[in-house]
Amino acid sequence: MENVLYFTPFALYLSAVVLVTLTTRSKSEDNDYFFASKRLGTFQALLSVVSSETSVATTVVFPAAGLMGGYTLLWLLLGYITGRTIVATFYLRALYDSSRLTIYQTMSGHHRVLEGAYLLAKYISGGARYFIGGYALHQLLGGRTEIWILVVAVCVAGYSLTGGLRAVVIMDQIQSALLVITGIFLCFYFWRMVPADSMDTPSFIDGDTSKYTFTPVLFLGGAILSIGTHGADQDMLLRVLATKSFSDAKRSLILSGFVAAGLITLFLTVGYLLRYSGMDDLNVKSPLADYVQKSNVPLLQGVFLVLLAAAAMSSLDSTIHSTGAIWKSLTGSTLAGRYFSAMSLCIMIAFALTFSIIDAQNRHKDFFALCMGSMNYVNAGLIGIFTVFTFFPRLLTFPGVIASLLTGFIVTATSEWAFAAPRPWTQTVIIASVAAVTACTAMGLLFPSRPKDLLDMT
Repeated sequence: MENVLYFTPFALYLSAVVLVTLTTRSKSEDNDYFFASKRLGTFQALLSVVSSETSVATTVVFPAAGLMGGYTLLWLLLGYITGRTIVATFYLRALYDSSRLTIYQTMSGHHRVLEGAYLLAKYISGGARYFIGGYALHQLLGGRTEIWILVVAVCVAGYSLTGGLRAVVIMDQIQSALLVITGIFLCFYFWRMVPADSMDTPSFIDGDTSKYTFTPVLFLGGAILSIGTHGADQDMLLRVLATKSFSDAKRSLILSGFVAAGLITLFLTVGYLLRYSGMDDLNVKSPLADYVQKSNVPLLQGVFLVLLAAAAMSSLDSTIHSTGAIWKSLTGSTLAGRYFSAMSLCIMIAFALTFSIIDAQNRHKDFFALCMGSMNYVNAGLIGIFTVFTFFPRLLTFPGVIASLLTGFIVTATSEWAFAAPRPWTQTVIIASVAAVTACTAMGLLFPSRPKDLLDMT
């Protein structure tokens, strides 16, 4: 009976994966494979965005943040909502109206530099999330983290390389349902275990300026980070740009901020309730997975196994899809997009394995700092370029593109490695992004665009 309770949820999910793999097919044309022929509705797009961005972070990272800091991250979520609203209001129109394969072709005639930078950014941040998923599966099932990284890759290859964005979106909708149902289940499960009158008032504000959770900086950092992740990121924008109309795109992007905030709050609550679970020696990097593994409750373990596997797969499938489009743009090849997605899958495996080596050095005290810090190496430069493209397009020059990327990378690398411990990522994202915008604008003023450059940008 225990084995039935443990394996039934996983068997049901695996059946869904097989069904999507067998029934969903995409054509070889880029418009169908990468953009689902622009037939997505608001609801499909926003669920796909939310699933991709909250998957591993939600199930592993945010419960840890709730355990350690209560609800101080609510200010980050408000920043997310604000940043996406800014992107939808000011940035999105030019990208949606473009018919080009990548958003970087729309931004600049020098798109190959941007695409190369994006690939580096995505492999760093996506590799970190992918590794975290493998680490959590290792916690729950035993075995080496590296083995689970490879198992997840094989599963993702099955449906994403054959069904394209359409298959990715279907799996994202299943993942979103799993997140909501499991989050609610876990909240009730842990709530019943809390002794009467034993809960402390959770914290909502952090006034410690030395921490990344310092409230004003956390809100501003979240807003700026969201401009990068949902305005200058091919991955998140693919499903928004694949909607039927601009109003659908704008609405899905704004609403995704509210839906993501609700889901994240749900798992912050799970982490907060874990304080009163009666287990005092939980792994602070991944306390929920640690609790489930130690609890010896078959149904709970089975449900969480499904959620964890789906989360790791959701993080990977969208990344290889977006980076596949970038590789095809860079090479100018006429090969079908799935071949480039397959190549990108191999690269993602290599980056995830690299992060397993970095984690062994215990450089980051928690996975949340690892996720957020890793995103900023190139994101800050992309934010600078995207901002100048939106508000001062004539100032976006090739020297400015290079200056923005170099400035963002150098500031982030300095913050991460020049000190005994990494600087708070919220401070880094603000400083690096402002510096990148300044560098890009300054170079545009010093080295104005030639007529040919302006023609390329149009």
